[in-house]
Amino acid sequence: MKTRIRQEVIPFALRYAAVHTLTYLVFGVFFMLLSQYFEYFQSDPVFQQVMKPADVLSVRLAPVVQLVRGSLLALAIYPFRDVVIGPKRGWLKLFYLLFVLTSIGAVITGPGSIEGLLYTRFSFNPLIGYPEIALQMLVFSWLFYAWQDRATTIRSG
Repeated sequence: MKTRIRQEVIPFALRYAAVHTLTYLVFGVFFMLLSQYFEYFQSDPVFQQVMKPADVLSVRLAPVVQLVRGSLLALAIYPFRDVVIGPKRGWLKLFYLLFVLTSIGAVITGPGSIEGLLYTRFSFNPLIGYPEIALQMLVFSWLFYAWQDRATTIRSG
């Protein structure tokens, strides 16, 4: 069991966390500049009450925390790796799974989630958030699939 963890689980989680964090940062910065998120959040009174300012320590630590988040997501996806890694277009399955479970179907009452639409007064603007989430997850899924598939092929071949 320890050998399997060292040979399979840890490299899987490290690749997942690395690609997740990289795509999170690239798309986050790009869309933050393009969409002017902070100005949008400051103009909405509900968001003013909920969102922290950009210069708060916890917001600044977000990139580092994404390594932890990526690792946790990797451990959740790992048992299903044969479905999303290897089969043709497995990366699309990974994208769909992540997009639905972490954004639309999230059980937290955040903006854009079904729960958020039901229970909050957040203004809904599909141009804020969803393009970034969808593109980041598409690119993440494709990059991770390609890297993991290549690593698996090299290890078994």
